[in-house]
Amino acid sequence: MPYTVNRCFEVFRRDVVDLDSGDTAIARTSRDFVMVNVARLSNEGKLPDVMGDYCLNFGSFDRNTKIRPLDDIDMMICYDGTCGVYDTVRQNELYYVKFSSGHPFFDDLRNDDGRTLNSRRVINQLIGALGGVEKYSKAEMHRRGEAATLQLKSYTWNFDIVPCFYTKQGFYLIPDGKGNWKNTDPRIDRIRVAEVNQRCGGYALPLIRLMKYWKKLAWGDAVYSYLFEQMVLNCVEAGMASGDTWQERVNNVLTYLKDAIRMPVPDPKGIQGDLNDVAPIDRIELSQKAQIDASSAVMAIVSETLGQTKDAIAEWKNVFGDEFPDYGV
Repeated sequence: MPYTVNRCFEVFRRDVVDLDSGDTAIARTSRDFVMVNVARLSNEGKLPDVMGDYCLNFGSFDRNTKIRPLDDIDMMICYDGTCGVYDTVRQNELYYVKFSSGHPFFDDLRNDDGRTLNSRRVINQLIGALGGVEKYSKAEMHRRGEAATLQLKSYTWNFDIVPCFYTKQGFYLIPDGKGNWKNTDPRIDRIRVAEVNQRCGGYALPLIRLMKYWKKLAWGDAVYSYLFEQMVLNCVEAGMASGDTWQERVNNVLTYLKDAIRMPVPDPKGIQGDLNDVAPIDRIELSQKAQIDASSAVMAIVSETLGQTKDAIAEWKNVFGDEFPDYGV
């Protein structure tokens, strides 16, 4: 029964925002089991040779920035690219992958030109192999055409599995959703969020999760999750999110977001350029929403300072919605 604002934030984070620790442990075990099955399918000749040391866990679950519900987990399965080459069609945008003829897996997965490897066909090959595993409910193409989505029988989360190749230049080539390939390196994101979190004393990760919950209510799908995460990280990294309490930090981030949504957001990997693809007219509306909630946060902090705890909690409910705990409930 929270009677203080601090306690409300503790309960809110534990019971509403952050993933359940038991689910997280089970999810990691099930993720490891997927990798075991992929390796087995490769050993049985149903999939290309897999380079285990270059396979990656990535995405918000891996970075510990995922909020409830736990619905998807991202993985990259790295195929052996020996005897293959890639052509850069457009730097940081479009790549072709080619293998010499007679490859035991890729000959039938080429485009109509007979030379370049079709990434959607590579995904379909993965889907076909995973679909035969008894413990899995269904495997199908991800809606963006960039991964195989594996549905489980026993749990609520799915796996988005991305086939990829690792290049000698040190980056990965993954499906672009159109049959070709694009470059990426999720390791950069993993390192960045860990370093920023360490430098700020460990509050970056829970703050990102708190603000992702806010985004879900206030901005919805108008801003995609990865873009939003980079915006909050930029705020923390610039020292603009600091504070002794979650109240102060949330207020500082909201104040930052009202301006940041109007501005370019550079890709930390140096690949996509400006991540901010929100239409200019929509940026104005989103900025106004952040400003309104920042004003509510200020009023909540002032009320708390004056000992008006009920009023403070009511203002935080304006920011975080009905799931934010009531006073004394």
